Amino acid sequence: MRLASRTEMAVIGGCLVSALAGQALAVETITLRSGQVGGLPGSATQLDDIVTFGATVPTGPLSANPFTAADFNASSANPAVVVNPYFVWAPSLTFDPQARWIGTGLYNEPGLPPDLGAPSSALYRVPFTVSTATITSASLSIAWACDDALGDQIWGGANPFGAYLRDSFGNVTILTPVTAGSFATETIVTNLNITGAITTGANELFLYQRDQGSGISGLIFGAEVRVVPAPGASLMAVAAWAVSFRRRRNP
Repeated sequence: MRLASRTEMAVIGGCLVSALAGQALAVETITLRSGQVGGLPGSATQLDDIVTFGATVPTGPLSANPFTAADFNASSANPAVVVNPYFVWAPSLTFDPQARWIGTGLYNEPGLPPDLGAPSSALYRVPFTVSTATITSASLSIAWACDDALGDQIWGGANPFGAYLRDSFGNVTILTPVTAGSFATETIVTNLNITGAITTGANELFLYQRDQGSGISGLIFGAEVRVVPAPGASLMAVAAWAVSFRRRRNP
């Protein structure tokens, strides 16, 4: 039996390193942002490509009870509209400069800038699809500003937290750190572990905009979902090739 030479082993090792490098590059990145029209940042009065909402109230808690599947399902009814930021709002996000303010409708009053966001508390739905077949881990980074804030936590109510994920099986995960914030400054949560909260296929992010003053309302957000796949077929193929190579060289 002849052992593989150093050159041959270097070739095998090189293939394995290349495969590992390929796996590192295989992380799936999904970008979600508000106020997009035709895949580009929209202008006031245009309808958002994917963000929707359901029932609204002009101020206060959206619901007297914790959100149920019916509330999440209803949030697909109406497209969000791009609105102009009020002068006291954060004009944009450093985390995602392409994000734009959205609302449930337009507010136009004499003496105010045109096409501001209508007063409302609302639950927004942001659908996204995960292509990775076998998920090893997943994380979410998100930045937002909101008038008045995400969730009921500051003023009290049945839904204190501002964000939820629902996977393709209908399981809902509350994202407790994605809560509160303000309209004047950007709030950022990075590398939030959402492993187990999303699945291959259709998923949804929900953001709960709570209005408190029955005044101008709106939301701006930018998010990035990163999905790490399980070691893929390429590594198994290289390993199988290495075994086959040794057998052919060592009859």
